[in-house]
Amino acid sequence: MSPKKEKNDFVFPLEYLHTDALCENMPSCTALLVFAGSGNGVLKELKKLYRQSHVRIFYTEDLLHNRLPFVLEAAKKRNIPTIVLYGETTPETHAFLQGTPRVSLVSRGTETPDPMEAFLKDPCPEYLTWIGFQRYLTRPDISNLLTDKFMEILRLGEFRETPLRAEPLLREATHHFLDMRSVRHADLPDGICTSPNGLYAEEVCTLARYMGLSRRFHQAVIYGYPADSPQDSQAAQLVAQVIWHLTEGLAVAVDEHPQDNPEYFRRKAVQMGDDGQELIFFQSEKSGRWWMEVPNSKHPAEPIYISCSISEYAMACKGEIPMKWLYYYQKSNNFS
Repeated sequence: MSPKKEKNDFVFPLEYLHTDALCENMPSCTALLVFAGSGNGVLKELKKLYRQSHVRIFYTEDLLHNRLPFVLEAAKKRNIPTIVLYGETTPETHAFLQGTPRVSLVSRGTETPDPMEAFLKDPCPEYLTWIGFQRYLTRPDISNLLTDKFMEILRLGEFRETPLRAEPLLREATHHFLDMRSVRHADLPDGICTSPNGLYAEEVCTLARYMGLSRRFHQAVIYGYPADSPQDSQAAQLVAQVIWHLTEGLAVAVDEHPQDNPEYFRRKAVQMGDDGQELIFFQSEKSGRWWMEVPNSKHPAEPIYISCSISEYAMACKGEIPMKWLYYYQKSNNFS
């Protein structure tokens, strides 16, 4: 008979780690939380939660942001997923985007300063997706530029109608930026945003979980909320719950891809008419997630695999070429 579990065995595990302790010999962990500003309220709310998966979370503080580059670089060298809590400050994106990042942004529109505008400056990330924005809060030139660059966007209304549409967009991203101002005022009354429209609290938690499930996850930055939110405040509680969902996603994430592990995927070919294009889909036997194959005219023997959902497969079965397939076919083959 196994020993009875104590209440504390299920409490969300948080261990303080001084920035100087980020070394090669540090224990492995699910994620490193970096409080780039005051975060006592969020920290206290996290300690009230119960874990569901086996997770181990370290947290550290960088109240003046002066050691943040060191912390991020040290975590990167040790392949530790990092979650940076930035408070009300909009992050300077260049401090986070090194190498060839694949970026996702959840925000309500084009704020000032606007991370999306910074992302679109050269060099623009090879992959950039925008979720939850509202058209009347968004500069048309920004959304049009994203479309011209064949970047995927998902409006708030589209996400609300089918939340699962966001998962494929976040699946391949390495860097995630989550603006808590995208949450409507009714769900975050002590936050910064006073807009009556926006994400529901449950929806922002769903997006956080999808971020954690990303097989390439490297970093998430959460900002746009009062850093000094006290314990028991709605802001501190919601940010803590967002972190909980994100780390739960990290704990159960499956690193899978049809190109790397074809034996774990079911290949499904759909003929588009008698003489039409054959569309190839792959479904994971582990997670049930979907990918589709897009031809690569530059390297015909090296097709491109795009994250998708069952809706694209269902559309193809009806004889319609999914817009996502056309989008990536144009992008990958330099059509405009």
